[in-house]
Amino acid sequence: MCFPKSNAVIVLFAFLFFNWHYINAQEKLVANDNTAACTFDSYKLDLLVKNDSLYKATILLNDAISFSKKYNLKTTLAKSYNALGNVLTKMSNFKKAESYLEKSLHIYDSLNNKKGQDLVLSGLINSYTQEKNYTKFDSIYPKAQLLSKSLNSEIYFINLENKVKRDYYNFNNKSLLEMSNMGLELLNNTDFSTLNISKEYHTENLKQNLIQSFKYYNALAQIKIDQTNPKNYNLLFSLSDEKLKAALNTDINSYRKLATFNYYKYLYYTYAKKDLDSANKYILKSDNYKYDALANIENKNNRNGDLVYKIIDAEQKLNLTKEIQKKEAKNSQTFLISTIIVSTLLLITLTIFYFYFKAKRNILLINDALKASNSKLIAIDKDRLEFFSILSHELRTPIYGISGLATLIDQESDDTKKQSYLDSLISSSNYLSILIDNILQANRLKFEKKNLRLKPGKMAKIVNHVMSTVAVAAKNKGLELKVHIDKSDDQEFILVDKVAFSQILINLAYNAIRYTKTGSITINVFEKKRDTKNITLRFEVKDTGIGIKEEHRSIVFSAFENKTFLNKNSSGSGLGLYIVKTLLKSHDSDIDFVSTPNEGTCFFFEITFTLATNEESQGIISVKPHRDMRILVVDDNKINLLITKKNIEKIEGYSCQTISNGKEAISLVKAKDFDLVLMDINMPDMDGYDVTKHIRMFNTTIPILALTALNSNEISLRAEASGIDQIITKPYIFEDFKAIITSYSGSNDNYCKIIDAEAI
Repeated sequence: MCFPKSNAVIVLFAFLFFNWHYINAQEKLVANDNTAACTFDSYKLDLLVKNDSLYKATILLNDAISFSKKYNLKTTLAKSYNALGNVLTKMSNFKKAESYLEKSLHIYDSLNNKKGQDLVLSGLINSYTQEKNYTKFDSIYPKAQLLSKSLNSEIYFINLENKVKRDYYNFNNKSLLEMSNMGLELLNNTDFSTLNISKEYHTENLKQNLIQSFKYYNALAQIKIDQTNPKNYNLLFSLSDEKLKAALNTDINSYRKLATFNYYKYLYYTYAKKDLDSANKYILKSDNYKYDALANIENKNNRNGDLVYKIIDAEQKLNLTKEIQKKEAKNSQTFLISTIIVSTLLLITLTIFYFYFKAKRNILLINDALKASNSKLIAIDKDRLEFFSILSHELRTPIYGISGLATLIDQESDDTKKQSYLDSLISSSNYLSILIDNILQANRLKFEKKNLRLKPGKMAKIVNHVMSTVAVAAKNKGLELKVHIDKSDDQEFILVDKVAFSQILINLAYNAIRYTKTGSITINVFEKKRDTKNITLRFEVKDTGIGIKEEHRSIVFSAFENKTFLNKNSSGSGLGLYIVKTLLKSHDSDIDFVSTPNEGTCFFFEITFTLATNEESQGIISVKPHRDMRILVVDDNKINLLITKKNIEKIEGYSCQTISNGKEAISLVKAKDFDLVLMDINMPDMDGYDVTKHIRMFNTTIPILALTALNSNEISLRAEASGIDQIITKPYIFEDFKAIITSYSGSNDNYCKIIDAEAI
């Protein structure tokens, strides 16, 4: 919905002082229940929803519901239920959304309020569309359209748009084409100024937005019917990105639609025109829209912050002006008038000169800024092309090695040579895993600080794991690996994020191996100081490699830039040291180095760890089962099933059954007595969330763990809502995997835990 600028200022001002005027708002609520106005501050609600502040919007609506119930305000209660249902739909909590919308509809039915019924039915249709619950959609859609048509309401066209979306989501291309054609014909023949508008739209904007939406889906329908016919793309290419962007209001979902819009242009040039250069152009444009959504949210929040500051500043200036006017009113009327006239003329003159010189200066500044920006963009584009060239080489090298070594292992009969090839295969696999993780990590750390997941562990075990990870890479170059760790109590544990800290040492070790031709790589761990609660350790990673010149110290830890002081034929993505420095910030530490060119380099840093208590240390011990434990593994990938099955069978007292289909998994859990389920998330017939929800309908106690390659932070909320008890992120360390599995061999009094392998 679009608001006039003046209304937007009033809305935000009311939001800032909402808590100060709560009592007055309550009195207004009582007085206005018999009116048509929404009395729980609908402007504030719209603002919160627009900014995705859905939690605050929910709190506001719950307060309105409680207050309406207390004073028996039925109209306001119905509006509150309806608004809360729409907010919950936006949060994808469809079951609760349907519940609140039905409560609202019941109240409106009892009041015989047709306009209210029209709004609620539209909300239900939208919820069923988002949920893809087509059975309920089809049952309510005719009733809703009949009511909207009798009221001559614009809701009729909004419901029709949801019908078009329903056909799009259900791949009903023939109906999609017919309904979108019908929508366009009705819109072109309807004067929106004659409609009984149910909400405060700009009717012309609403009409144009709907036309753009129907054209969008009509274009997709034509293409879906026959992607190879160039004529079917005519409507698609008649739509412009800018008009479509304006119609969609450029939120996250609309950016996805823009991505789809450009994706079908990619299909046009791929299948209809066979023009790969143009096809690549549009697939890149499609990807860019996906990333624009995040930037749009950040910019929106920044703009809101600036607006709040301007409102407060304007209020202060207004109060100051009023005080000055009161003092001047005491002076002579004649003197006051003459002063105002002279001041006004002087102010106008000064303002004219001020804006003249300011405009002239701004033009010069803008020209300089444009020149600087153009130079910077050229440099960025050059760096981007160089980075993707490096990245292509770095990815292809281990992939080629893995493919070639697998072939050699298959062809080789000598066991000694097979083992040598296998060691090299593991080394290439480890390097590829570290490279991909660095790329993903660099992207995440650009936007947020790493949250450490601290668990009890031993530093010696972590360092030895790092050494085993890089051992084959060092062996292949003929380098000696050395390690020194100061002795400590065998029963002493520290709280450490194993994955994050291992990533620091592995990156430093691989970096040392990469730039060392002969000699050795050494990892030292020294105890610097300790007290009853903390211990400070100093870490050193030394090599006998090419070294670093002092003049390059400032760019060593910068992503991509550190490649500039190396030879063109050097390997590496340029991300490792940047990742190390960024992760150390999360440990409240920093890294430095000493180096002599052609003799070697020593990177060093210090971290203070908290000593684990006895209770925390005991918590890492696995629980032995009292009986044989039966585990069901659900995954559509046969290789993943084989690996997981073999890992489970390594654990004493555990047996395993595998299944590759979600629906069959539900039947197996019903028919057999399993102790634990390992569930993949991405499966073709039913995803892991839906399978878990179905199992929870008849079995609420069996532990269900997600075994997935997805980032656990991104899926944690959906996993918790579906009934998943814990998340294990692939790839994982076997001992950590074993510790999680065996922790469920005792009583199943496990609260829902959203934890990944990083937390172990």
